[in-house]
Amino acid sequence: MSPSKTATGIKRAAPTGANAGKTDGTSSKRQKRDGHVAGKDHASTPTPAAAAAAAAENDYGSSLMTNLTYAVDFLKAKGTPKTLQAVLDHLTLQHAPEEQQKRFAQAMQQFARIQWNMPPKAKPTDWQVGTYEFRPLLPGVNSKDTLLKYLQSKKDAGATEVKQIKDGWPDCDEAILELEKEHKILTVRTKKEQTPRYIWIDNPDLHHHVDDEFRAMWFKETLPSPDEMPRRLAALGQKATSGDPTKNTNAGQKAPPKRKKASRIQKKFENEHMRNIFDQHKRK
Repeated sequence: MSPSKTATGIKRAAPTGANAGKTDGTSSKRQKRDGHVAGKDHASTPTPAAAAAAAAENDYGSSLMTNLTYAVDFLKAKGTPKTLQAVLDHLTLQHAPEEQQKRFAQAMQQFARIQWNMPPKAKPTDWQVGTYEFRPLLPGVNSKDTLLKYLQSKKDAGATEVKQIKDGWPDCDEAILELEKEHKILTVRTKKEQTPRYIWIDNPDLHHHVDDEFRAMWFKETLPSPDEMPRRLAALGQKATSGDPTKNTNAGQKAPPKRKKASRIQKKFENEHMRNIFDQHKRK
């Protein structure tokens, strides 16, 4: 049965008047509602310009750290102070906006591995002045004299890593070898490559040359075994600090007897009327 026909087969007339208005009103309300929701979604979505600006800001933050790393490598390779313009030219940032260059200069001034040499009369806001140079882990250690001065100024007896020295003085191997031969430093080397790894300060006045003949005699002399050493020392009237291992002072001593556990004194049974029950339970 067609919805536009009655039970007798006569077609219905199209809705007119108020009914037509209701239908049109329903459609218009739905359209307004859909349009309103779409408007809300559009308002919550950032515009392409704002999204591009946010992406550019994030990209600049990551590129800033990358440029700082390249700037440290550039200053370390040059070994001499460089101006801001020289660093910008090396990083191809000479045509960047002034605000971006300013932020990069301020980042270099606060970076731990870069030293900013500010002129005496310059203000902190003068970001274009001064020079920049690499700041090593051990500042100023770049010769034998400065290395010895640094080792003498240490307040502890800890070792100094050669890796830290090479951070600001890459070709220090020959100088370390010379100082070691002069008995001014003590060196610990790796087992395989025999390259210096740790160094300490040394005193050449404490070094005394030993003849090769005496060294050969020394190493030919055999030492008693650890078990025989206390007896040999005792024969010479000396006492070994470790004692004779064959003489165990505790040998032959009996273990102290174990104490017998004291019996508990039974207290007076107060519940006389329950004594039979208690005795039966104890016998079980």
